[in-house]
Amino acid sequence: MHFSPQVLAVSFCIFLVVSSVRLAFLRFCSRQGIPDTIPWAGVHEGRYTWLSRARATLQSLGGSRTLLDEAYEKYSKNGLPFVLPNIFTGPELILPQSEMGWLIQQSDEVLDQNEVNRDFLQADHTMLHPMVISDAVHGDVIKNELNRRLGGFTEAVNDELDFAMRKSFGVDTEKWNEIVVYDVMSEIITRISNRVLVGSELCRDEEYLYNSSRFNRWVVLLAACISLFPQCLKRIVGQIVTYSNYQLYLNMTKFILPIWKRQTSLCSEASPKENNYVQWSLDHAKTEAERGSDMITKRLAALSFAAIQSSVVTSANLLFDLAASPLTPMYLQTARDDVSTHLEAEHGRWTKAALSRMLTLDSILRESMRLWGFVSRGVLKTVIVKKGIYLPDGTHIPCRTKIGIHAYPLHHDADYYPNPTEFDGLRFCKPPTNKDGTSDSHPENMLGKEKGIPLVTTSATFMGFSHGKHACPGRFFASQQLKLVLAYIALNYDIKPIERRPDNNWFVGSQAPPLGDKISIRRRHGTV
Repeated sequence: MHFSPQVLAVSFCIFLVVSSVRLAFLRFCSRQGIPDTIPWAGVHEGRYTWLSRARATLQSLGGSRTLLDEAYEKYSKNGLPFVLPNIFTGPELILPQSEMGWLIQQSDEVLDQNEVNRDFLQADHTMLHPMVISDAVHGDVIKNELNRRLGGFTEAVNDELDFAMRKSFGVDTEKWNEIVVYDVMSEIITRISNRVLVGSELCRDEEYLYNSSRFNRWVVLLAACISLFPQCLKRIVGQIVTYSNYQLYLNMTKFILPIWKRQTSLCSEASPKENNYVQWSLDHAKTEAERGSDMITKRLAALSFAAIQSSVVTSANLLFDLAASPLTPMYLQTARDDVSTHLEAEHGRWTKAALSRMLTLDSILRESMRLWGFVSRGVLKTVIVKKGIYLPDGTHIPCRTKIGIHAYPLHHDADYYPNPTEFDGLRFCKPPTNKDGTSDSHPENMLGKEKGIPLVTTSATFMGFSHGKHACPGRFFASQQLKLVLAYIALNYDIKPIERRPDNNWFVGSQAPPLGDKISIRRRHGTV
């Protein structure tokens, strides 16, 4: 049977309309199988509940913080779950904090955290190849190579940081230098991260750095765009909307391919192995396809996004916090003393051991992350078992439902963090006050530590890197970069106070510092 082009075109249009209407209904109006006994944030039950649900879903685009705050006080604080609408990835079932233990104990065959990340990033399309997220090689390289070798990179990263800071922050000890915070921190973090990932030959190549930073910047927005389309159209739409980012990736490969060719050539077998991501991926590859330049360059682009973008956001938030706090001179002096003491103990050498003992840095960074986490969710997983799952209270939740706990309202709860909206840089390194070694008013009761809490430590009430067995594996890398950045600033720069901290911009469940706002910094005398 043959159909004319006109018939095929009309059929496709009908299919497109039906798919779009179905998606719109599911995204805006449907409960998607979630029991009607569980309330929705921002929804008023009544005759036209479906319309109220659609309005709340639309509100999630820029008003997720309001929805979260209201529902957290109304439901979570009373031990009740609620549904948080999400215009891009669908509704999320948010559990009260008391259910954290149950949540993180569920097996990966029942609740899968990776599926949430995959959906949030539309990773099959934005991460260049579906295998990048799902295969084991990527995780093996991060855990067994990157994290294990961090100590050997400490001095090299600090060397690169010195170059980057002098270039971007300036060295004038008399005049204030005004900087666009987000752009400058993007340049600095991209440089020092690539010193580890691809080595000194590329971390100062301006063209490579430009393409790398631009690729990273657009991933989340492109993912949001793709998520608005039906599944059947995502492959086509994904190729269109990611075209520019794919060109940035191709520009990056021009610089990575020579490294890959050098490390896979016959003569390289007799040469010492290079210490970079390309070699680590080759060492962990299990098939010829995994050893190929295509997979390795795509994995590197994906890792660059994960390693760089979140640290750019965190460091930019930190600078705004420091500029807006009247106590910043004290914070920087305290950090300066802490850094100097531990550097002196290592005879001036930047070592992993010295950096780990600089807990003042951990506290300042941890406090900024508490206030301004890049994503509001803390632990969020997708039900992947076909028969669904039962909550501790016996409520049945269907397959594909997202279940978890959001960090943002917990991080701003006065029951856990006194004066929760204030930036208290030393909040996490104050000594305990009770006879038993705890502090009633101190977050996490210091986890038994009198001097402070390492930045990488997660808990049920601090989820800056998520929590549980799937806490961010790259947090050790991020911690090293961020602590070195803060240490360098404390030792070498002053920050000019600003009247108030600019508000962050919320985009559904994510928040980012303002992209165009500026602060002023000046090099300290005697440090040039």
